[in-house]
Amino acid sequence: MSDTTETTAHRGFWAGRAALLMPAVLVGIAVFLGIGVAQMEVAGSEELFGPKAFPLITIALLLVVAVLLTISIIRNPEEPRPDGENPSSNWRSVGIVVGTLVLFIALLETAGWIIAAALLFAGVAVGLGSRRYGLLICVGFIISSLVQLVFVGLLGLSLPPGVFGLF
Repeated sequence: MSDTTETTAHRGFWAGRAALLMPAVLVGIAVFLGIGVAQMEVAGSEELFGPKAFPLITIALLLVVAVLLTISIIRNPEEPRPDGENPSSNWRSVGIVVGTLVLFIALLETAGWIIAAALLFAGVAVGLGSRRYGLLICVGFIISSLVQLVFVGLLGLSLPPGVFGLF
């Protein structure tokens, strides 16, 4: 029996599968959103894209991604590196993403959806390893503007305008 087979057999099922925490978080968010949608009171809204449509689409996507991610992690567990470092933990990236989320929450009302969401997109992309800052900001502004247009056009709702509400 080779060394690799021996160490894999002694490590057990959970070895290399610490990333299963992420699908669990996605399912938790989907359940939280589902409870919120179930408690929503909507007066006489029987349109195709009513106030519950986007949350339900988001819940479905979260669950699909969680299932696909779980399958991928179970089929392809991470192998330990020779230096003993856990490949699943990158605290710098986690810190950047969490800090970006906190910044988004803090800026949403004052700066507005378009600016806060653009910074959120760029910050998460940087946390995931991108270094093309200018491009990230531009793409973030385009995506957040398109989301604003979809909300106004399909739902008749506007997201927080922030500084753009001054014009």
